[in-house]
Amino acid sequence: MRGKLLFFIILLSFSFYSYASEIEKAKEILKKGKTEKYEESLTQFDRGYILLKGGQFEIENSFSYIYYSANQIYLSSFAILDPIFLTLGEFGIENARRHIFQYNLALRYGIADFLQAEVNIPFIFRHERYSVVGTNAGERTADDYGFGDVSIGLSIQPIKERKSRPAVILSLAFKTKTGKSPFDVDDPKKDLPTGSGYYAVKGGINLLKSIDPVVVFGGLAYSYNMPEDVGRVYTLNTGGGTTSAKLDKFYPGDTLSFNIGFAYALSYNFSMNFQFAQDYTFTSKSKVNGVKSDVNNSTMNSATLKIGTGWALSKRSSLNVSLTMGLTNDAPDYVIEFRLPVRF
Repeated sequence: MRGKLLFFIILLSFSFYSYASEIEKAKEILKKGKTEKYEESLTQFDRGYILLKGGQFEIENSFSYIYYSANQIYLSSFAILDPIFLTLGEFGIENARRHIFQYNLALRYGIADFLQAEVNIPFIFRHERYSVVGTNAGERTADDYGFGDVSIGLSIQPIKERKSRPAVILSLAFKTKTGKSPFDVDDPKKDLPTGSGYYAVKGGINLLKSIDPVVVFGGLAYSYNMPEDVGRVYTLNTGGGTTSAKLDKFYPGDTLSFNIGFAYALSYNFSMNFQFAQDYTFTSKSKVNGVKSDVNNSTMNSATLKIGTGWALSKRSSLNVSLTMGLTNDAPDYVIEFRLPVRF
């Protein structure tokens, strides 16, 4: 009898242990699932911080609207015609309103779990309105559209995130000049560029650290903007006659970029993110009629604050919406962006 009772107790204990073990396993699976969902919702703010897994392919369609107002012709890479007008004495204070609609197709492929390749193909439509300050002249408008500058990039993650250290991602990108160059524009008031007109190489480092339920991220990048041989003579009507000058070469200033922010999961499939970004562009130079000199007012300091949301539609896709507000005169007034990445 004692033997049977002892056997029953052992059997009961083993069953209870097995049952408890299964419960723990179930809890671990559930916890892992929740963690993955949190990570999924938190990692939708920027693919530059989270790489695709090896063999994964992603197509991202994005649309952005950029509004920019200024009292002079001065907008990012499109401002490189300014030195010509300054040289020819044609520059004046203008009130410019720019509406830029941009569709971008991004193709990404995970070569390995730590290595990702990417191609970006932009299409741009621009609508601009001008009025000269201090005159009764009416507004002039200009429209143009076309492909922008295609870029290709490679990202590698040499260090994975651990409890005591952040994940590190290194990136290298090359920007072509497939868009319409400002140097090929005859009249910037009627014909608008859709590209920068020069090649660029950009290298950067991004850091990412999860502090449940928040993800903190930040990055530093440097863009080397390559000199462009122009060799074109520009002739302008100055009222009392015409004057001309030859722009031999243009040396765009390099750009140093910095950003920092965090993302917060409001639920398993919805998150919000906040990001501060700053781009500082050094002084550009130009060689006009054989004389090389600095381009006045070509140093730019563009700072922005971005507020975004990420909504996981399924395991393969998400919808990301963001609003970016300019904090300095060199930044766009605001940018509204929609991104829809789909993984295969």
